[in-house]
Amino acid sequence: LFLHRRFDRQRIGFAHRMDGGAGFHSHLDQNACGHQAAAPAPDAPKPMPAITGNPGAPGDPHAPPTTRAPINPQEVTPSGQLRPEKIEGINAQVPNEWTRKPPSNGMRLAEFTLPGPGGEVTLVVSRFAGGGGDAASNVNRWQTQFTKPDGSPVDAARTKTDVRGSLTVTTVDIVGTNVAAVTPGSPERYHEPDSRLLGVIVEGAGDPYFFKLVGPAKTLDLWEPAFRSFADSLAAG
Repeated sequence: LFLHRRFDRQRIGFAHRMDGGAGFHSHLDQNACGHQAAAPAPDAPKPMPAITGNPGAPGDPHAPPTTRAPINPQEVTPSGQLRPEKIEGINAQVPNEWTRKPPSNGMRLAEFTLPGPGGEVTLVVSRFAGGGGDAASNVNRWQTQFTKPDGSPVDAARTKTDVRGSLTVTTVDIVGTNVAAVTPGSPERYHEPDSRLLGVIVEGAGDPYFFKLVGPAKTLDLWEPAFRSFADSLAAG
């Protein structure tokens, strides 16, 4: 009996050394020695990640609002010099300081970068197959993308409509806090106080054209006279 027990102890020790750890040893403890090994403790539940940002932000209450840092703010003195530009059937006179760039996505016809003290702002030119809605519906939609500083709706957008031959040109001006969706349909929204929108909607040459500037009021205030002259220059061509 003594030799039998000694043999069992030697066999168990050898198995433990070959396995290199307690996992195999516990198996032998249960089957060879008759002792039940304790089951490992279950993993503790992982804590849920903390919610950050402003829970009262527009859209998804858990999505923090986004405020973009100004891009290359600089003092600019408009020269008053213009150059001709053609944008898919529309002719325009554009300030020399506005830099034309290739469209950043397939929904845009053109982009122009405007420098200014509040940072650069991009003029986006778009046109959508099938129309994209009339001027009134788009003005209403743009208006919902702004609020007053206290979060209440902005006053009615300032608009002006001119008829130039076959074209109907509507200019739009909205001031307030930009709370537009970061991307169309996204719950994440901007929260950018002291913003402004200057826009032009051109109807009467097939699908409407949309010219839209949204950015720091400091930059758009500087370019407002030139933008209105740009809108006046738009013509079919």
